[in-house]
Amino acid sequence: MTSAKASVAAIAIFLSRLFGLIRAALVTNVLGIGFVGDAFAAATKIPNLLQNLLGEGALSAAFIPEYSKNVEDDPVTAGQIAGAIASFLLVITSLLVAIGVFAARPIARCIAWGFDQDRLDLTVQLMRVITIGSGILVMSSWCLGILNSHRKLFLSYIAPVIWNMTQIVVLITVTLSHWTQLSQVQALSWALVVGALAQLLIQLPSTLRSNPHIHFNFQWKTVGSRKVIKRLGPAILGRGALQISAFIDLALASLLGVGAAAAMVAAQALFLLPLSLLGTSVAAAELPELSRTKNIQDSTNRISKRLPEMLWIAGAIIALYLVAGKALADTIFNLGGFRNKIPSDDLTLIAMTLGAYSLAIPALLGSRLLQNLLFSTGDTSTPAKIGVKRLLVSALTGIFLMFQFDQIMIVGNSIIGFGDLSLRFSPIPDAVRLNNELPARLGAVGLALGATCGAWFEFFHLRKIALIKSARKRLTSSNLHRYITPSLIASFTGIGIHQISFQTALVQITVTGSVMLLVHFVTSLAIRTPIALDIGSKVKVHLGFQSKDPPLSPREKEKL
Repeated sequence: MTSAKASVAAIAIFLSRLFGLIRAALVTNVLGIGFVGDAFAAATKIPNLLQNLLGEGALSAAFIPEYSKNVEDDPVTAGQIAGAIASFLLVITSLLVAIGVFAARPIARCIAWGFDQDRLDLTVQLMRVITIGSGILVMSSWCLGILNSHRKLFLSYIAPVIWNMTQIVVLITVTLSHWTQLSQVQALSWALVVGALAQLLIQLPSTLRSNPHIHFNFQWKTVGSRKVIKRLGPAILGRGALQISAFIDLALASLLGVGAAAAMVAAQALFLLPLSLLGTSVAAAELPELSRTKNIQDSTNRISKRLPEMLWIAGAIIALYLVAGKALADTIFNLGGFRNKIPSDDLTLIAMTLGAYSLAIPALLGSRLLQNLLFSTGDTSTPAKIGVKRLLVSALTGIFLMFQFDQIMIVGNSIIGFGDLSLRFSPIPDAVRLNNELPARLGAVGLALGATCGAWFEFFHLRKIALIKSARKRLTSSNLHRYITPSLIASFTGIGIHQISFQTALVQITVTGSVMLLVHFVTSLAIRTPIALDIGSKVKVHLGFQSKDPPLSPREKEKL
């Protein structure tokens, strides 16, 4: 059942992220990699931290285990917990939204401290609007938690489509109307609010029908409610480490050259896509089931089966991002050649930042599953402690690397600056850093590498805790080469194809991506990777080349 539910969630998340990618492509194309793009990136990231932390990530970790344990045996108690958490979130979110609106300037100044005055003023203006929408999305995540607990994964993850669609419609409208960039970004900020409200309203009826005993109340001191609220703080640090890390990266990017923040957000749009499709879908399906499992050994067995499968899929994605990242960025952010607004050097910066981020994908996917194992037992403090350490590793490594990489420029798709490279511990001079006419710099790549180091640090620490709790010596089998080798062969194949000259980036990414994925799958079949064999068997059954029933053994044939 879990596999089917994960597939349903994956389909919904794919559609949601597809529209999200279209939205991100339009935002980058319309606003560009520069002054307005930087301001919008900062204005969205700051309030989105509220939604990401209090919303789906932390709320799921703290709320779903407790609600799932009660909903089948005692739906009345489950309804009381859900109503109490709704009121708690509403009070806390309203307070934080008010602070975000009225204290937008000092908050923005503390976070985007490297922005010049004009970029800071625009960031503040946009942030005051967008914060309202982020507060609404927190309540939408409350609906998601309940729907996931009732295994209604499709609606909970398809709902963000309407949020993305609202922004897409506005972006297309303002582009065709030839508005100024300032008017475009202001209209877009209000579209975020309208879309958030629509996303909440489309989930609310089904959420309330899932459990008729859900009633709004302020009983925060009952046993169940108190457990959820107590776990919420640590869950923010544990589940929200990725969001906090991205938030810190954006703050640090304000100390880099103009366009670094916008390039990072563009790269993150592609980087987070597989994490959402794989990590969120599997984690969403697994957490309620793990919460119902009493034996940690059984829970660990479930996790151990998932880890190599996710590694196999992640490997193909990493190979594609590293080999054909620029062609992919060109296709996405220049809208398949329809509007060539993003210069080639900026695309190189996005691609290199994406490549650095992509190295963290296996670690982040594995950490998501291992966190679920601990969350299902009510342990949110351990992932929180590890998450704090992960943030420190990411920040310190990123700070060191970003100043070194920001001395390196991209000119004519070539990397220059290594000859004058010196060890730095502070930003380059403002006269150079804030000059929008100078070439793109690689500071964002240094930050992405820092985030990758932090992600692997977190994974290995969570793995160590999981092994101790389950009294196991290893989490997976010794046949990991079956899951890694296909990615290496696909990468070498992609590098060879990359030497061919294609007419457009769209054709290049289509040919390169298709061949790489085919080589990855065929290689997996050749070396008998279990997940590939399973997929191949299902395809044969679907096409009618193989019976759904397994072949009879000789002894069974004799009985017949």
